[in-house]
Parts: sequence; C-alpha cells; structure tokens
Amino acid sequence: MAREPGIEVDVVVVGTGAAGLCAALEAADAGADVLLVESESMPGGSTNLSGGIIMAADTSVQRRCGLTDSAEALYRDYSNLNQGAIEPGIVRHLAENSGPAVEWLQELGVRFLDHLVYAAEESVPRSHVPTRGGAGIVKVLLRAIKERGVDIALGKRVTDLVVEDNTVCGIRAGDETVRAGAVVLAAGGFGANPALWTKHLPSLAAAGSAAWYIGAEGSRGDALRLGAQVGADVVGHDRCLALLTPGFYRNLEVYFPGWLVLVDRSGQRRVDESTSYASMEMAHRRHGPFFAIFDAAAKKAAQPGLPLQYKQAVPGMEAATNSNWVEPLLDEMIALGKVAQAPTLEQLANAVSIDADGLVATVRRYNGYAGAGADPEFGKEARFLHPLDQPPFYAVELRRGILALTSTGLRIDASAAVLDSHGDRVPGLFAAGECTGGVLGSVYVGSGNSMANCVVFGRTAGTSAYAFATAT
Repeated sequence: MAREPGIEVDVVVVGTGAAGLCAALEAADAGADVLLVESESMPGGSTNLSGGIIMAADTSVQRRCGLTDSAEALYRDYSNLNQGAIEPGIVRHLAENSGPAVEWLQELGVRFLDHLVYAAEESVPRSHVPTRGGAGIVKVLLRAIKERGVDIALGKRVTDLVVEDNTVCGIRAGDETVRAGAVVLAAGGFGANPALWTKHLPSLAAAGSAAWYIGAEGSRGDALRLGAQVGADVVGHDRCLALLTPGFYRNLEVYFPGWLVLVDRSGQRRVDESTSYASMEMAHRRHGPFFAIFDAAAKKAAQPGLPLQYKQAVPGMEAATNSNWVEPLLDEMIALGKVAQAPTLEQLANAVSIDADGLVATVRRYNGYAGAGADPEFGKEARFLHPLDQPPFYAVELRRGILALTSTGLRIDASAAVLDSHGDRVPGLFAAGECTGGVLGSVYVGSGNSMANCVVFGRTAGTSAYAFATAT
C-alpha cells in the first residue's frame, strides 16, 4: 500500500467513488495526511458508471436559469415524498449543503448544463446535469487529489478495522496495516453481492434471476462487514432503488413512454404513467404488480428512430437508450409469449389474471380522458393521452428488477459519524455515500439524490474525520 505497517496517517478513506474522493479532498484541504484505499484496480466506483446528476437547491445554475429555490423547500419536498420516514437531522444537512456542494464542484472544474431536470415531481427542477457525466466528475476530483499529493492504494481490499480502546485507529488489508487518526468508509453499497439481498433486500430478492445490478463490481457490502466489527448500527432495511422493467432483456430504461396505461390486479390505474422512476417505484411498492396495457395502434406508432415519448428530458439520454417499447422488439416478445395478446380487453385480462370488469371500466374512462384531452385522475399530460380502442390488445407485467443502488447501510449522524445500536458514535469511524443507511429515506427522491448524498456527506466525513484525528 506504499505504507509500511505501523506508519500513521491522519485519515484513511476506504473507497474511491464520489463519496470517498470528496472525503479525501476535504480532509487534505484541512491539512490531513490522507491515504485512499480502493479494492478495485481502477478508482471511481459506481460514480464512473453514472450520469453524475446531482440534486441541489439554491444554486448558481438554477439562478442562471431564472429559477428561485431554497434548501428549506428541498427539505420539505424530501420529507413529504418520504411521508416523514426520514431522519430529519441528516436530511436537513443534505438539503442545506446540496447547493454549496454544486458550487464547490464547479470551483474544482466540474461544468453543469444550463438545463435542469425535474428529480421527481417537485415544483422547481433540481437535478443538475454535468457535461461529462459521473466519469467526468471522478476525473476532476482525481486531478484535485493528485495536486494535493494524496496517495491512492489500488487493488487493496480492506479486511479489518484496527481498534484500540474502543476507538477505530486504522485498517488492515491482508497482512498490511495502516494506522490512522480516523477512518472513513465510502466503499459503496452491496448490489454486486446478491448473497446479501435475502437479508437486507428481501422484496427484491424475491425477484430471483429477474433482478440485476447496474453498479460497480466492488459494491460487495464491505462497509457492512467492517461496521459489524465495531457494533455499527444498520438502518434502512429493504430500502433501495429498483427500477421497473418488463424483463425482456437486461436493458437500462429508466422511464416509460407516456402512451402506456398501467394497471394493477384490480384493473385500476394507480399512477401517471409518464411520472419519474422514483414516483413509479413508490407506487409499485404500494399497489403492484403493475401491468402495461397498450393496443395495436400504439404498437404500430412505436417505431425505432422516432422520439421516445418520455415526460422527463435528460440531455443525451434518449440517444443512449435502447427502448423496450418499439414495435420490432414488442413483436419479438409477443412471439416468445412474454407479452400477452388478445382480441378483447376481457380476454386480455383473463390471460394475465387482471380483474376483467375493472380493466374494461378503466379503459372506458381513460378513452374518455383521451377524447377530452385531460386526465382528472392522475394529471397525465394531454400529449400522452391516446385511446386504447384498436384490437388486438396487449399486456406485460412490470417488475422491480433493475437494482440501481442500495440504501441499507451504516447509520450516521449529520457529522457523518457512524453510530452504534444505542445511537452513540463509534469513535474514529465515519461513513458516506451508498454504504450508509437512512440518508435516502424510504423512497428515492429522484435523479441526483444519490450523488447529492455522496458529495455532501463525503465532504462532511472528510472534515469530521480530520477534526477527530487532530483532537485525539
């Protein structure tokens, strides 16, 4: 690790995604001697694979777009969407420091488009889109890390925490040991370790082979294992972001085209079909399973090369998306029996075990809304309202299957200190990013929620860890 056993540093940071890099950078800027340790051969973690979108309020980017926002408004929206199932102290810290995090990234060299995206259904768009995605953010942070002379040890998986007098004072990676005044865990989630899904994500584990993870291979749950060595509390049971998918193949499509009609087993609509993936997942958890219903006219109109009928418009997203909802692929899935087909709605309902009377009534109302150009039930925009009246009719079940991130993890406070089961701090141990639990609440608020968590609490963990190291 370029460090001899017993050699001390001020702060060791485990993990080199956004959270770890931000922690190391802030600790170094405070004056710390920092060592970054990464289990994989390349730095960046899941941030490298992401779009790098960050949710924030009251930023210069918003002001350039003529938008007025506040941290308090973000906090209220965050709390409301989670129906209060949050830890107010850490969420308020997230909201109040999200704007400064964007300004800090810009000062380092990250550039954001002057085009903001709605994270979910908030009144003001808050999703800030970087010009070069998550990999671009990693590149900027790594450059700043290099300028400060921070060492990075790659290919070193941490096996143990060093503990003396009930205080975390270093790490071991195999037979190598580094002592430190404080340790920051930023090792990512556990999506790449399905063995942990049964215990921590039972609702997703039930999907079996239909579920798959889109994050980094290094997200194996190392922080859970290391935290257990010092009695760290784990919170956020069964919390994650798992996107709905028809399961045709392993294709990352985060939105649904607005022309679909989604119903539950009773045949009732439960959501605006064009809504954000965060709101869609929340509705599915409450009312699912959902079935996507469409007719011959909708299928015929869904031709490759035409604009995808998404409500959300993330710059560059459509060009990079291979949609499930185009006629050639749908015809292939119909032939394989993965999409049900029937000449009447009643027969279609019977084919997929939906209440036939409920489905017929729902489609009758929906066709009326299409004719009137207004959806009084869920407020779907008129441009997406097309009648379902051209047989044959089609249906396919949607399942939570694309695991984007895990939200079960180590409990922290607003200073990013790791807490034990009694709510007391574990001396010398801090954590940030996807390996923490509770920060993201019961649902994923929307595009950029995870990056905001990583950057805000990564920065906080770095400064807190150095303060602890110098105080002791």
